[in-house]
Amino acid sequence: MHPPRRFKKAFMAQLLVSLRAAGQASKSMGLRERRDAVRLSSDVAMALASSSSSPRTTAAWARGLVVRHAAERRNEALMRHIMGGASYEVAAAAVAGTRSRKAARCRRIVRRSRRVLMRTAPASGGGAMAARRMVKARMRVLRTLVPGADGLRGFSLLSETLDYVACLKTQVELMQCLCKGSRSSRLG
Repeated sequence: MHPPRRFKKAFMAQLLVSLRAAGQASKSMGLRERRDAVRLSSDVAMALASSSSSPRTTAAWARGLVVRHAAERRNEALMRHIMGGASYEVAAAAVAGTRSRKAARCRRIVRRSRRVLMRTAPASGGGAMAARRMVKARMRVLRTLVPGADGLRGFSLLSETLDYVACLKTQVELMQCLCKGSRSSRLG
């Protein structure tokens, strides 16, 4: 987890820089494109603030969020402007690396499922098996919701999820503050 004040401060600074970059590019954008640019700048700012507020470890969700946006070709110019050329190149290289890891992971899953099929199911413990299946299904859903959580298991997945949700809450609070500030500046 991040120290809340330090993370909020780093996130607000990154958000203002990225929104300024998105604003410079938004002159020729439609409403939907502007919305996507604000979402992109907010997500990238949150990921960059996460890595800057705790430099020892970068959260898997932060790397996953940047990689997810870097995978889309239409985000390239804005991400280069927000992140800088070298950081963007690292993220783009990570996109290429995830494709080869996914193929290897698929092969491991197939091998593992064959081993499970070879085992015989125990006659007793049906309730425990059902509970275990439900937990596995919910963990699978968490892996799809949290960016970069594909390879995480158990407690590390829960820790990443907790960190990601806390950062999303901070993101919503800061965006609400910006909206209130822009409304009051228009009225005043």
